[in-house]
Amino acid sequence: MRLLHKTTLLYLLATTLILAAAGVTLMLVIRKLVDDEINEELRLQLDLETEQIATGRIPNNPMSTVELVPDNFTLAEEFGDSLLYDRVQDLDEEYKYLRKTEVINGQNYRITVMDSHVGWEEFSKTISWVFAGMALLLIVAGAVINYMAARTIWKPFFQNLNTLKQFTLSTPKPVQLKRSNIQEFEELRNVLEEMTRSSWQEYTSLREFTENASHETQTPLAIIRSKLDRLSQYPVSEEMAAHIVHAKSGVERLSRMNKNLLLLAKLENNAFTEKQELDFRQVVIGQAEQMEELFTLRELQLSLNCEPVTVRANLFLVETLVSNLLANALRYTPQHGSVEMELNATAFTVRNSGPEAKLPQEQLFKRFKKGEQNSASNGLGLAIVQEIGKAHGWQVTYTYQQAQHRFSVRF
Repeated sequence: MRLLHKTTLLYLLATTLILAAAGVTLMLVIRKLVDDEINEELRLQLDLETEQIATGRIPNNPMSTVELVPDNFTLAEEFGDSLLYDRVQDLDEEYKYLRKTEVINGQNYRITVMDSHVGWEEFSKTISWVFAGMALLLIVAGAVINYMAARTIWKPFFQNLNTLKQFTLSTPKPVQLKRSNIQEFEELRNVLEEMTRSSWQEYTSLREFTENASHETQTPLAIIRSKLDRLSQYPVSEEMAAHIVHAKSGVERLSRMNKNLLLLAKLENNAFTEKQELDFRQVVIGQAEQMEELFTLRELQLSLNCEPVTVRANLFLVETLVSNLLANALRYTPQHGSVEMELNATAFTVRNSGPEAKLPQEQLFKRFKKGEQNSASNGLGLAIVQEIGKAHGWQVTYTYQQAQHRFSVRF
């Protein structure tokens, strides 16, 4: 639930409970006040009746009755309700009475006085409807005002939240957040800006170091490779020749790793902006033909089931993606195994037979993670595949079913 909706609902709930309690309290207070007022009026009316009887006049009031009672008959104040028929309105109306025994001129009189009042049922209904209407108007108006005010107050927060959602460390500059006149939001803005700026600077420094290190090591590696080639041409012992071969292998591996790190740095820096309409099927066929001899040497069965599919992408990156997936399948498919490539309008899939990977699935696309520690792989191939997918908005997934590894690139 959104914050504004939650605060508005809490406001409505609290307001409804408070108004309900206020309405009940108001009804009880009004009823008490009206009852006290009627009781006071009935007492005044009874006192007037008593004075008239004391002066020898018999009250002639249709709303009162005077009766002589025995001397031993005494009655304190007695309030009650009664119903009397109203001939004009043709209905029974509610009356409240006060009955009391008074000793006047040595005689006991039971005096009863009455006064009409609005029936509490109708009275309560009228007040309830009026109060409910006012309460509803107050709740709706309050909710709208509260919602609009909250939206205005929280506007910088939501703008900054959207900015942070779109921010990545590979953006060309640190995040800039909207200012607010709310102290807490301003403090949060300062903390977030400082945190993202620090992270961006550290990431930028690390990326520059990776790019520079990868680029600068290419020349020394080329020199080492050249010198090793020269050494291999001289007459050397068998042991020395083995050392030269191992050294050349290490140099080649280091060179590939540098190139892959440089490619990853460029991908994260969005350096490959050039895109064109490509026939994905032709790219797959071309890469398969280049690696066909390697599959044959390992006695692997390679099959293609590719439909013509056109995508808008960078040619070099698509070739790298297909090549890395094929190289991964070639490396981890046991001898006499099978590799299948399938291409349709929704996805490009590479399946290869083999035992389940020892590496946890969530680490497959991480850098320098390898299924076998003694493998010639540098652990960057699948990480590059995933970054290429991100650069084109494609989803790269992996599953293992029926003794087959399945890598899919969904367009």
